Amino acid sequence: MKPRRILPFLLVLAACAPSAPAPAPAAARTTAAPRVLTVAEAQAPAAGTVATTVLHESPTAVSRVMRLAPGATIPEHHHPAHDESFFVHQGTVTAVLNGREHIVPAGALVHIPAGTVIAGRNAGPQEATVVVVFAGNGTGGPLTVPGSPHH
Repeated sequence: MKPRRILPFLLVLAACAPSAPAPAPAAARTTAAPRVLTVAEAQAPAAGTVATTVLHESPTAVSRVMRLAPGATIPEHHHPAHDESFFVHQGTVTAVLNGREHIVPAGALVHIPAGTVIAGRNAGPQEATVVVVFAGNGTGGPLTVPGSPHH
């Protein structure tokens, strides 16, 4: 199957949910101080690997910087209770979403609804850097589960 080329601007891969989940109760909200991080400050990957730096993590949201060395892969997984959005800051990522391959260049934003089966790789010659944000969809559950929910 020939991969689709994604234009380097906003990309939405699925329709928006009909309504947003209710905000978390005040007791569940994080009171951490604001944090500023440049992608260059995130952990560098070893050859052929992915390095992940967590910027923020709470019961309802997670934000990370992922740096993928050339040849690095992201194994098949899904997020049963979290929607994922990612922005490719540098390089190009091949994202496989529900079995369909997408070429995602620097400057593109991808939205992935909860339950989508995800895999990926950096097939390019340079490091790829991705900013990832997960938002809980209100159903509760783990952030990441290996494999497909259909196996």
